[in-house]
Amino acid sequence: MFFRVRHQKMVHVYLLVLVILGILVVLGAMIAYHALLREQHFQIQVAVAKLASGDSNYQRFEEQKPLVIYNRVPKTGSTSFVNVAYDLHSYNAFRVLHVNVTGNSHLLSIYDQFRFIDNTTRWMRPAFYHGHFAYIDFERYGYKKPYYVQLLRKPLDRLVSYYYFLRYGDDYRPHLVRKKHMDSSTTFDECVERGGSDCQANLLWLQIPFLCGQSADCWIPGSEWALRQAKRNVLEKYTLVGVTEQMGEYLQMLELVIPGGMFRNASEHFKHSSKSHLRKTAKKYPVSRKTIQKFHESTVWQMENELYAFVAREFAFAYAKQFPNISSGHSGTMKKHLKISAIPPPSFRYEKIYPKPSNQQKKKKNTARV
Repeated sequence: MFFRVRHQKMVHVYLLVLVILGILVVLGAMIAYHALLREQHFQIQVAVAKLASGDSNYQRFEEQKPLVIYNRVPKTGSTSFVNVAYDLHSYNAFRVLHVNVTGNSHLLSIYDQFRFIDNTTRWMRPAFYHGHFAYIDFERYGYKKPYYVQLLRKPLDRLVSYYYFLRYGDDYRPHLVRKKHMDSSTTFDECVERGGSDCQANLLWLQIPFLCGQSADCWIPGSEWALRQAKRNVLEKYTLVGVTEQMGEYLQMLELVIPGGMFRNASEHFKHSSKSHLRKTAKKYPVSRKTIQKFHESTVWQMENELYAFVAREFAFAYAKQFPNISSGHSGTMKKHLKISAIPPPSFRYEKIYPKPSNQQKKKKNTARV
């Protein structure tokens, strides 16, 4: 009798195990089925993209899911810019991710650079990554470069803003006590007069290394090589670099140069949103001419200002070519909001095309126009 009861219990246990295994198999099959459906849906999208473009290469389809990286320089209006992305991400169907670097360091180890590159290129896109870190060269590790974007600010304005930010905070988190709160009675002029540690000219050295990159020489104040490398990266590695004083115009350009409609209506949203001018320093005192002159005599300010002026010229040149009928100044606001449909037609056309298109291709083209 005892063995019969024990045998029945074992049978029940085996049956229970079989039921659980059956459930797990069914769940696994369902997961695999949904994964297969997603893959098939993706392949269908790819096929549609191929048919639409008439090209077997679906690179254009992939580019509609861009990877945008904004390695934001502190106190350059980056919070206002990033909040535009956070506000628009659900409307324009992209992800926004903050990269929080341990210890507020702006540099990553070689292996961490590789991990960051591998993560961002494999994870779902379109995506917008932002964080306070120096430029990371994707191509160095054999990956396609992303859409790098950046904003710069007048060097001394940025340092003065950061100085008072550490003492008075800002309107973004007004109740947070900053680490220099106890020294709030010392003005920037007084700090410079006393030779304080957090108002030195070398502290201006931040925008150059952020655009220069992760190399040691990028972070040596006054390095001519770093300045040249930063300029080279502006022209060759960054999709668009603008200036804080022209945030509205900068967003207008991003609407055009970042594919897939990621920044669709960004400039209009910035103009009307209550979040468009976040993180304004709670209190600042004007800087004296004596202090300004002292900084202007420093090599570091001259080099940082050279980079800022270089970027401002490049951006103004690009904006003028894109919107020839709209004047742009350092007003920080747009003279006029231009919709995509109002953009001037291309200033180029294709001619003398050989081999000439067949009658069937011409018919398809005419049908597409209708």
